[in-house]
Amino acid sequence: MNMFDEIDSLRRDLPKLKNVTDEFSKRKYNNYQIIAFIIMAVGLCIGIIFGNVFPSCGNTSSLYSLDCVTTEFNFSLTLAIWFVAFLISLLIYGMGNIISLLESINKNLTKKK
Repeated sequence: MNMFDEIDSLRRDLPKLKNVTDEFSKRKYNNYQIIAFIIMAVGLCIGIIFGNVFPSCGNTSSLYSLDCVTTEFNFSLTLAIWFVAFLISLLIYGMGNIISLLESINKNLTKKK
């Protein structure tokens, strides 16, 4: 048997879009996971807003001057806010996932009694 025949025998079709959406629509999210999604979305928006509200100094008029000639979008502040929002939402989502696993274990244990 050559290599290409073996590849053809082991090959599976890629999942169709309908199957993928059905798989994700079956999943139930608890309140902690929904809150994590909301925190991430709010963190992205706040990061963009704060990047515009607190701009960074592009050029100064002289070396020791406090006056900015031009201001630029504060991308480092935006990235910091995005990172913090990602970490907080990741922790809350993980806690929600642990709670859902514990609930499923509890359901299976009470079903056996």
